[in-house]
Amino acid sequence: MKKLFTSLLIISSLFSFSQTEKLFYYTEKDSLLGVKNQNGKIIIPLQPSHFTDSYLNGQEIKTKIFNLNFYQYYNRKGDFLFDVFLTSEGPDDINEGFIRYTENKKSGLYSDQGEKIIPAKYDWISRIKFGFAQFCNGCHFDYSKDPEHPQLVGGIWGYVGKNGVEIQPTEKRNHLKDFEIENQKFIPYQFEYNEKEKQIVAFFEKRKKQILQINGSDCKATEIYFEIVGKPSALDPFYKIATFELCGSYLHSSNESYDDFKNFKVSEDGKKFYAVYLDSFHSKEYLEYVEKKILVDKWIKKKIKH
Repeated sequence: MKKLFTSLLIISSLFSFSQTEKLFYYTEKDSLLGVKNQNGKIIIPLQPSHFTDSYLNGQEIKTKIFNLNFYQYYNRKGDFLFDVFLTSEGPDDINEGFIRYTENKKSGLYSDQGEKIIPAKYDWISRIKFGFAQFCNGCHFDYSKDPEHPQLVGGIWGYVGKNGVEIQPTEKRNHLKDFEIENQKFIPYQFEYNEKEKQIVAFFEKRKKQILQINGSDCKATEIYFEIVGKPSALDPFYKIATFELCGSYLHSSNESYDDFKNFKVSEDGKKFYAVYLDSFHSKEYLEYVEKKILVDKWIKKKIKH
């Protein structure tokens, strides 16, 4: 449960500027949780919640969608959106701007902007990673060998992009960043950029060796990529850039664990580039995590003596 609190705080800390309507949690008797706006208007009435705590009372909600009672997500109008996809470690959270949900025992994908990207039509779907996910229909978990970490077996498997379109793997590599899967087939590169966005990615590519020298790698990475996994919006005026490490046939994304200095932000005009990290401090009742930024070139200069 503590992990859920931390995830909620981390997600909320990612957005830090004024909005037309501000939303706040409010609590009662440490068991009921609701949402009000800055004028005290009730957006979501008090209801039983699995993670109600006094520290949430008055905490601002700075995301487009949010969960209120462990399983369910709402938009800023107070409309119920979906039941979140549950894993062995708890409810799914937002990754690369997307989150899994369930409906009628099927799974699909929502964006962090509250848009249904993939209807709930799969028996299982993975998290979005490097712009695509794997899915299966007719598969099931085999608990016979490992009850705690069962394997998915059987069924028909496939891949789907972050745009909701199912992917047909290719027989050959057509782009440097096509991702190789089994049977020497490839998932086409899923990211498309306009000219400004290409320049943003190029900024990090030019500093790849320095960034890798500072951060190291979680494996003996054969390659690292920088990709835009979030674009400026009314609630968050920054591009979000994640680092992907290609470790053999496995891609590790910094966006999954919010690794310090492996996630970056860029101003909406594409002129200011920041390395992002979390700093913590103890308030009266709980440990709070706050996002901080440092200009990328300043960070590199500080870490590498020329």
